[in-house]
Amino acid sequence: MNRYDDDEDEVIEAPRRSRYDDDDETPVRKAPPTRAESHDDDDEDDDNNKQKATRVIKRGWAAADKLKNADSPYAQRLRVTEEPVIIKFLEDAPYATFRQHWVERSGQKSFTCIGDIDDRGCPLCKAGNRASMRIAFNVALMSDDGDHSVKSYEVGIRVLDQLRTFDQDPRQGPLSKHYWAVSRSGKGATAATNHQLVKDRDLEEWNLEPLSESDLSGLLKESYGPEIIQVPSRKTLMDICMEDLDN
Repeated sequence: MNRYDDDEDEVIEAPRRSRYDDDDETPVRKAPPTRAESHDDDDEDDDNNKQKATRVIKRGWAAADKLKNADSPYAQRLRVTEEPVIIKFLEDAPYATFRQHWVERSGQKSFTCIGDIDDRGCPLCKAGNRASMRIAFNVALMSDDGDHSVKSYEVGIRVLDQLRTFDQDPRQGPLSKHYWAVSRSGKGATAATNHQLVKDRDLEEWNLEPLSESDLSGLLKESYGPEIIQVPSRKTLMDICMEDLDN
């Protein structure tokens, strides 16, 4: 039966529903914040900014170098000298392998070989400049002020063989398991790169603390990939060859 069958002349309209029917009380519009409340919010923002500033604005040479290199298009190489530095391998394998020329000249001296890239060959190779193999690892350079930085540790075949041995040794490897004191000794043909394993518990002797999981995560985000390796144009290498002829 239709609900209107008993009322032929009268149509009963269903009551119109208010948007407040389900509410116990009519909503109250919130008053705008007072001037005092606005100042409180501003003070809170200022305090937060000050806290962030202490994390961003830092003292020390390590912080200065890190900021200076932040916008560089080049990978920042690890400088290995007679003075040992402590590093942590961020990965167990190299991030890039390439061949590199070294040219004694003013300005830039190292250039990636394009012999395997350009079908016409590499001008420097044709000019008799022999390229050497370079293998690059992502490492964290440890700093006693806690401002650790990512470096590109570039090595040759001889050091690569050492690192591979360390990596595959169950007592020492993989490479990223421990820290390493790296230094250089000797000169010329007798020069050697030295690696001394440093365990977490021994970092105290170097005035250092082990990296936290958060530290490692942040450093890995800053690590390099093969795209950071600069590949010169053929014209650039041709111009360098002409420099030799002019001299």
